[in-house]
Amino acid sequence: MNFDTLSYVKFGDKDGLGEFLFENDQQHLLFAQVLTSKGVTIPQYPILDAEPSNLDDWLLLHNQIHQALASALGLDNPFQLLDADWRVEEDFYDWIGVHESIHEQIAAALGVS
Repeated sequence: MNFDTLSYVKFGDKDGLGEFLFENDQQHLLFAQVLTSKGVTIPQYPILDAEPSNLDDWLLLHNQIHQALASALGLDNPFQLLDADWRVEEDFYDWIGVHESIHEQIAAALGVS
């Protein structure tokens, strides 16, 4: 699992965002597969593609998946992934950092890396 791809995306970099979206989607697929193998089902939404000029829908669906993961795994979900404005560079980098940390916590809870 490549957490670096989740953290190295640069503000305004559409190609980097594409790499981020791909790795993020792959990790979410793995998380869902592991949970399903344990008899736990969480909602799955299409999060591979996003429109860079309007990420609100993607952020909403992605946040819902993370809330379901946190609930299923008994993890704290203190950071609402909807609270960041990706048009603001500082918010973007705060979101990227917290999101990577959340993925690391999920991977650890599921025993995947």
